[in-house]
Amino acid sequence: MFKGGTAGSGAPAEQDLPLSYARTLSWLSLLVIMATSLVLSFFIANSAREALLTRQENFARLLAENLNHQIYRRFALPTLLAHGRIALRQPTQFDRLDQVVQSVVHGLPMERLRIYDFTRVVAYSTSREELGRTGVGPETLDSTLRGGVPKPELISNIPDWRAIFHLPLPPGTFVLRTLYPLRGEPLQPGGDAPIMGALELTQDITGDYEQILLFQGVVVVTCLLSSVIMFALLLMLIQRAERVLADRMAKNRQLENELHSNEKLVSMGRVIASIAHEIRNPLGIIRSSAELLQRRMGKADAGTSRILQAIYDESVRLSQTVNDFLDYARPRQPRQDLVDLDLVLNQALAFLEGELGRVGVAVERETTPGLWVHGDKDLLYRAIYNILVNGQQAMDGPGIIRISSHRSEDGRVALEVLDSGPGFDPALLDSVLDPFFTTKDGGTGLGLPIVSSIINSHGGEIQLDNGSDGGALVRILLPAAEPEVPEVEEAPATAAEADSSAPAPAETKEASAAPDGTGTEPGEAAQARGHARE
Repeated sequence: MFKGGTAGSGAPAEQDLPLSYARTLSWLSLLVIMATSLVLSFFIANSAREALLTRQENFARLLAENLNHQIYRRFALPTLLAHGRIALRQPTQFDRLDQVVQSVVHGLPMERLRIYDFTRVVAYSTSREELGRTGVGPETLDSTLRGGVPKPELISNIPDWRAIFHLPLPPGTFVLRTLYPLRGEPLQPGGDAPIMGALELTQDITGDYEQILLFQGVVVVTCLLSSVIMFALLLMLIQRAERVLADRMAKNRQLENELHSNEKLVSMGRVIASIAHEIRNPLGIIRSSAELLQRRMGKADAGTSRILQAIYDESVRLSQTVNDFLDYARPRQPRQDLVDLDLVLNQALAFLEGELGRVGVAVERETTPGLWVHGDKDLLYRAIYNILVNGQQAMDGPGIIRISSHRSEDGRVALEVLDSGPGFDPALLDSVLDPFFTTKDGGTGLGLPIVSSIINSHGGEIQLDNGSDGGALVRILLPAAEPEVPEVEEAPATAAEADSSAPAPAETKEASAAPDGTGTEPGEAAQARGHARE
């Protein structure tokens, strides 16, 4: 009885064990497969989201770097040169900065742009009602103002798991905020770039983020239905995610192409330089031939003399234009010789002495001898020569040119040239140094930009302003140098000595123009000051 009862009760138990274990294992297998599928689906969706965020962050950093470069080059540097300081409360400065910003971000997916000063005040914003506000900057703003580059921050007003159940999402649900220090360029080679403020970019990525959440929801739902369908849908999801990422990459490549457009312009400049080089030699032959024929003809045939004079004058003008393009497209690297700036000034004045006296221009000079700089004597001569000629042409008759030089408080050598003309036109002052800007018929707009390039290549800067009593003031600042050997007093250069040591123009009658080959346009500044012949 006992054994039979045991056997009878044990048989059903042995039969139920395999079924129960199989059922349990099947459910466990299903749960494991579903859990694995769900984990895999969340992993894929999160990977796509992280990839999207990474692309957006890289795009934001690239845009911030481009904005920083454009703001410094096209706004900060010209404004500092023109006004000495940046004051965005002035409508003209604000509007100029706004034009630079809008030209960069036009057509790009950006919701808002702010610029903070060091007091955490909104100095600029694409939403003008935010100007002057405080307390709107994030916690990482102080770190950014000290030069740090924090990771872009994703801001949302709803958790991710709740966002899935609120599709479609309203605009502004997910916002990517990027902070970037607004830097200038190093004042000295190898130095740290000064920080001018902090740049904040805000991008509304709700649409892209909504797509990722939608993919994730589709994958989760399909995983609950069947693991097989889940695998198929996962494959579709990956393919669709790749297409979305490919679209993002295509947009980023388009932005990179736009950023590399400057390199294409440089290549075009090289082509123009090659063409100009080929034109210059035939022009020189035409000019010298016309000059030779003029001397042979004398005054025998007035009509022929006028034609030869026209040929000569036009060849000189075309040669000057060609030289302008060559000098701007292929600027010469300056030597680093020890140069006495006062001696260079002596040579320029000696060469211009006859022309200045002929038009009744007097020179008042208060210069300090022995102001040494490291640089290229010929290039500095070109710059000073053209500044003096510009001042003489601006007066358009008798007047006074006041020249002074001294060592500034920051240890640089300052050379100031002030004429008694009408001065710079305030409306054009910000554009005078822009390449290809000209108010002169037939001008290239490269005269003063080349002069500015010469000074900048020596580590200096050129400042344009109007004198307190009128007239145009041009100030050159160059790093000072100490002579390695004791100074040797030199006799003042005579006109003949200066003429033999300085680069002279082709003809004496061209004394009012720059020496041949300088690549400058002496009349350019005079045109900017309001002496353009309309």
